[in-house]
Amino acid sequence: MGGKGSSMELIEMLTGKIVYFDSAPFIYAYEGRQPYRNLLAPIFLGVRDGTMHAVSSWITVSEVLTMPYRCGQWDLLEKYRDVFGLSSNICVLSLTMEVADLTAQIRGKHRLKTPDAIQWATATLNEVDYFLTNDQGFKILNDERILIIDEYL
Repeated sequence: MGGKGSSMELIEMLTGKIVYFDSAPFIYAYEGRQPYRNLLAPIFLGVRDGTMHAVSSWITVSEVLTMPYRCGQWDLLEKYRDVFGLSSNICVLSLTMEVADLTAQIRGKHRLKTPDAIQWATATLNEVDYFLTNDQGFKILNDERILIIDEYL
């Protein structure tokens, strides 16, 4: 683990930027997974306070809700509903025909799984500054905007 920089460098890099959040950051932060929770807590505080601009997609929402439904974790389910609710500082971006087309292009060129290709297409079309994930599979895209969480631990 480790490699790119420190947690403070990551926070400084994201401040004032539009950050696309893949599913893992939400799961790590809201389900208390260590060591990630300590790294992500100040980032989510920045989102709440408006010093970072968070976006994601409906794919993320469906992915983070799956385990609480499967395991009957109703409190966690409500927490996630609040995270993505109307009063949230997280903008959930819609899936469009343009996203579908770019998803197909990405899958054709890079062979990413459909949910990952949708995530990347949504982020790309919305011109985000960074894409925060812990999925090593995104490295195939060779894009400097992709930030792998493990590289900041």
